Amino acid sequence: MPERTQAPPRKFRRLGIGAALTLLLAGICILTAALVHESWQRTSDKNANDLVKEINSRIADTVAGNLQQVLTNATASQEALRTVFYQDVIRITNEAKREFVFLSLLQSQPSISWVAFGWPDGHFFGARKDADEGIRMVEVKHGQPSPYANQLRIDSYQPIPGDIQFLDRALSSSPFRAYDQDWYKAADQSDQPVWTEYRDTPLGAQPGIAISSKLVVYGHYLGIMMVGIDLDRLARFLTALKVTRHGRAFILAPGNKVLSASEIGSAAGGWHDLGAIKDPLAGAIATAIARDKLDLGNMPAPRNVAVMGSMENINDYVTFTPLPFRHWVIATVIPAEDILGDIPAATKRLYMLVVGLVALVSVLGALVSLRLISRPIAGIAAQMHRIEHFHLEDLSYRPSRLRELDELSRALKLMGTGLSAFRKYLPADLVEILIREGIEAKRGGRTQPLTVLFTDLAGFTGLSEAMPDRIIEILGDHLDFMSRIVAAHAGTVDKFIGDSVMAFWNAPTSNPQHALSACKAALACRAAFRDSMAGMEAAKTGKIGLRIGVNSGETLVGNIGSSERLNYTAIGDAVNVASRLESLNKRYGTEILIGESTATEAGDALVLRRVDKVAVYGRRGGLNVYELLGVAEEKPALGDLAWIERYHAGFERYLHRDWDGAIALFEEADHLRGRDEPARRMILRCRRLIDQPPPADWDGTDTAESK
Repeated sequence: MPERTQAPPRKFRRLGIGAALTLLLAGICILTAALVHESWQRTSDKNANDLVKEINSRIADTVAGNLQQVLTNATASQEALRTVFYQDVIRITNEAKREFVFLSLLQSQPSISWVAFGWPDGHFFGARKDADEGIRMVEVKHGQPSPYANQLRIDSYQPIPGDIQFLDRALSSSPFRAYDQDWYKAADQSDQPVWTEYRDTPLGAQPGIAISSKLVVYGHYLGIMMVGIDLDRLARFLTALKVTRHGRAFILAPGNKVLSASEIGSAAGGWHDLGAIKDPLAGAIATAIARDKLDLGNMPAPRNVAVMGSMENINDYVTFTPLPFRHWVIATVIPAEDILGDIPAATKRLYMLVVGLVALVSVLGALVSLRLISRPIAGIAAQMHRIEHFHLEDLSYRPSRLRELDELSRALKLMGTGLSAFRKYLPADLVEILIREGIEAKRGGRTQPLTVLFTDLAGFTGLSEAMPDRIIEILGDHLDFMSRIVAAHAGTVDKFIGDSVMAFWNAPTSNPQHALSACKAALACRAAFRDSMAGMEAAKTGKIGLRIGVNSGETLVGNIGSSERLNYTAIGDAVNVASRLESLNKRYGTEILIGESTATEAGDALVLRRVDKVAVYGRRGGLNVYELLGVAEEKPALGDLAWIERYHAGFERYLHRDWDGAIALFEEADHLRGRDEPARRMILRCRRLIDQPPPADWDGTDTAESK
């Protein structure tokens, strides 16, 4: 079996030399710039990170100190208030003095928002300092009868230098009860002051934190004292705090809650979901938490996160610092531009410079390599490709400024000149296919299904005698168009035997429809021959005809011959039968006969007429022989084919020994077609069988006594 050379697998896309040299030069430039940039970038990143840590440390200390001061002031205020009432300096039931103490405490502590007291029956009294520094006295009473059923009293005051001015009083009702509030419940269950968060107040939702404790005087439990700080005040403080030119600090709580003031997009100050805050800096915090999977409720130490944007550029530096209060965390967000300054612009200019340098070097390298290397090598490669396919007509010497390429081009020209002399003696098309299929020139073959075609010129001897001076030219033209037709139908010309042609399909190139392709080639050969036949008959040498035989079957195909000389050919019974079918055309007066296996392989794609069952010369057993009339898609052009049915019916009568019935049907077929040579020959055979009946074991097979 011919060995096929295994081409190495292509792991990478092949590049031209010019492209490779251009990429090499560009790569060197990019690598050099990258090394310089990497060193510079490392230093820049280190300096930026150190600066971020320093700024964050300062901001965290400031926020933590401010928060601690607020908490300390609130704790001290609560203790002072507790002392006043505990020592019975002022009784909690004394409304006038109680209001005076609450007002004084609010004015002395700017960070405090509420000073309040709650009774066990749900009564509430408190002083509230608003954002505009106005003060409101709020009292909620419960009980019967009216007017103390859920009564809400609000007295508004406005501080003035050295005094406080009463503005108005508003009365309404409120379901607010002190003992329902978290600050009340927590203090009620503890013997120490406790910190809690609250949201509901008699004035509505006002989120805040509160420190509260029990008030017990002389063993009597009176209620719960509370000092509250609005979260909105803390958020406003953070909003006003300058971290950097565009940076800002946030307070976060577990559950990805952020403390926000009303100025930065919230409906009200307090805790809000981080993802709901429409703020790019808050978005940077959310990105950092999601990317590093941070747990705000369990953060033992500060954490620095660089939030990347497109192309891995740092957009923001985010630092998380835990606070020693309710698992709160300070998050500082510093845009990279505040830290890096002109560094991004300088980096962009560096990138542009590198791109420009790479482009310039690449263009120059491409021009030089194209002129000196790529173009000459491409020309040499094209010539070698033509030599590979035995196209030797257009080979030329292509001088080059590079000595090695110049010598290679000269050697190729000489090689082409030498090979061109042998091309005429070789089947160049077949050699080209064998090279393309990777079949080495070694003895061997394999058995596979093929379809084989033989052609022969009828009357060629008379033509040779009549036109001896032109016979070479005429025969050459005939063999040339026959070869082109075979090649056009994906066939392989095996050899020329005088005026005959042998060709086959499905080797060396695979063709699943080899039978149909061979039959189409046979029809095309007949049509081309008819067009050229007029010139041959002009010499008045008698009628010139073309006979074609086609057969399919398992065939040994490969390199057959000696170790010194090989022929890529096919041998076997299928080949012999194809040759005999070509000869049988003379016996039946037909032009194209195909074997039963070819008819079966092609199926309904062909228009066929079963001619006979014949035992060809040199082969035992009969085989059905078919005349190829055309292809199915061109059936309308064949005219009325009723004569085929008459012939087939007559042949069935013939097989059943009904000689008279067969003769009648064969005569109808001959009449309908105008003249049908196989029908006339079958009529003569039937009359002979009437005179000399066949033996009892006769199965209709006729024997061809000659090739």
